[in-house]
Amino acid sequence: MYYFIVNPSSRSGRGKAVWQIVEGILEQEQVEYRVFFTSYRYHATKLAKEITSQGEKLTLVTVGGDGTVNEVVDGICDFTKITFAYIPTGSSNDFARSLKLPSTPEAALQNVLHPSYFRKIDLGLISYSSYSRRFAGSCGCGFDAAVCQEALASPIKNMLNRFGLGKLTYVGIALKQILLFRPAPVRLTLDQHKKLYFPRTYFLSALNCTYEGGGLKMCPKARADDGFLDVCVVEGLSKLIIALMFPTAYFGRHTIFRGIHLYRTKTLEICPEKPFPFHADGEPYTPEDVLTISCLPNALTIIAGNP
Repeated sequence: MYYFIVNPSSRSGRGKAVWQIVEGILEQEQVEYRVFFTSYRYHATKLAKEITSQGEKLTLVTVGGDGTVNEVVDGICDFTKITFAYIPTGSSNDFARSLKLPSTPEAALQNVLHPSYFRKIDLGLISYSSYSRRFAGSCGCGFDAAVCQEALASPIKNMLNRFGLGKLTYVGIALKQILLFRPAPVRLTLDQHKKLYFPRTYFLSALNCTYEGGGLKMCPKARADDGFLDVCVVEGLSKLIIALMFPTAYFGRHTIFRGIHLYRTKTLEICPEKPFPFHADGEPYTPEDVLTISCLPNALTIIAGNP
């Protein structure tokens, strides 16, 4: 049985248009399915909990952007009973890009209905105070999270999405945030024993997948199935150098700059000396406590693209 969770508002309404294409093919091929539409933030999490709480073996298909994927994987009750599939409709689609999933609705649906490849992939888990949340692709705090936070409410993003240029939103906001953002001291602990201190941190990202932020390869060697999170810390650079660095990150070449630090870890504790904005799969939060990020190895079975 196929269960679809659809975000019709994804990419300024593209989610609805993509679903209409998918629905037509499902009806044509006489596929048995049920569909649920989201109408508010975290609705996909609630729907995923309701769908998976009965312990039925099923294929759960997300139609939306990276934020919708984030909400769905956070709501799944029993991963052993679920095969996850994804039809991307968002502005960034970093999760689909990392896993080499088909980008067109027709090809993505055929990959779901007639799969050739399955993968067990890791997920990430964020914990602070009494709160926890899973993520699929990436999370981070600082400058990049501030960009996500502003982009979520940006009317410019909606306009650019209509022309298929939504990724440019992040570029414009990033340039603005470079001028406004103030770096701060951050203490990190890797795998509960390696302690690091960065006095002028602009941001750090913990990646389960290769891409974030609309195609940035912040951790070029990150893999979704290796049991580790890859961490990139950007600190101590001038704002001019950061502005010059970002275009090179689309090719994974930013690592040549001094002030870029890469690590691999199973757990990461983050202790900023002031509250930092934070994101999970591009969805913004602002925790006010020590944050722990950990890898959940082989957590999710997914219908994958060609290897």
